[in-house]
Amino acid sequence: MKKNTKAISPIFATLIILAIVTVLFIPVFIWATGTTSETEDSWQLSGLIATERIVIEEVSLKADPESCTIYVRNIGKTTVSIENVFISLSDGTDLYAYSKSPTTFTTTPNSVIQGDLITINFSSLGDLIPVPDETYTVKVFTSRGVGDTYQVVT
Repeated sequence: MKKNTKAISPIFATLIILAIVTVLFIPVFIWATGTTSETEDSWQLSGLIATERIVIEEVSLKADPESCTIYVRNIGKTTVSIENVFISLSDGTDLYAYSKSPTTFTTTPNSVIQGDLITINFSSLGDLIPVPDETYTVKVFTSRGVGDTYQVVT
């Protein structure tokens, strides 16, 4: 008995290998393009955050009458708006957190471009009663989480 020992032709072998590689590549391509689009969005946000800078220029925290005014300048290249303010004793104790709302604080104007000044006026300091000759740490944060710190003595 003679067996037929012919193999498939090299052309058909190459076509079969190409088909297998193509089929295996499709899920990898779909995964990679999905990941890239998410990365592009996060890179754009990171770019905005990288160009966003603020500096607290002055804080007026008074015990009598109880009031607080904070002056913040935008020194970055991105338009900013203030969302959160934290006031604590200089040692980090007695932390008071404030989120922007008409009942806690307002900003004038709401957002500013590079070089402009935002004034933060508190309508109420809540439980915070400033003690004379005490050092307080004031932290101000934008809507994207960029912030600055300032220490003030009442």
